[in-house]
Amino acid sequence: MSKCEHHPGRNADGDTSFGKKFCTKCAEQIKKAQSSVSSHVNPKECFIIYKGGATGWETFYGTGCAHWVAHQRGIKYGFSSDKCALGYSIKVPDVISGAHKIENRAEVRTGDIWVNDKSIPDHCGIVVKVESEGEKVKISIRHCSSGQGGVVTNDFDAHWSGKGKFYRR
Repeated sequence: MSKCEHHPGRNADGDTSFGKKFCTKCAEQIKKAQSSVSSHVNPKECFIIYKGGATGWETFYGTGCAHWVAHQRGIKYGFSSDKCALGYSIKVPDVISGAHKIENRAEVRTGDIWVNDKSIPDHCGIVVKVESEGEKVKISIRHCSSGQGGVVTNDFDAHWSGKGKFYRR
């Protein structure tokens, strides 16, 4: 019989999740952690981490936007403690790690990553539409928003007052 991914002394008689096999205790903790993931987070199933010890499996808090962007763009940078159960980044700095900063708004393209204008950015999204209106460039950004209840698209100027930085992978 297979052994649990995190407890080699236990049989993997629980569910298989994330392509791995787990003991009954882990399987129960995984389901409990998944049920406590905030409703706005997308995808939810993997927004959990194994903490070990008596803690077991827990949900992450407050980084749903980076998690969504990482899944959309296949980004898996950062420490294992900063990745979801499927290995995708959950922190904004990790999502833009190694990406090229775009200095000129006129060079922004669909697929670029936007981050808010904080010294340590804590919100991000993906450029989904760029339209030229004369000399003005209109940019639409899709992001996972706790305040708006999930994945939404907002106008860069109207929603963020044209503030933030853009990066390209």
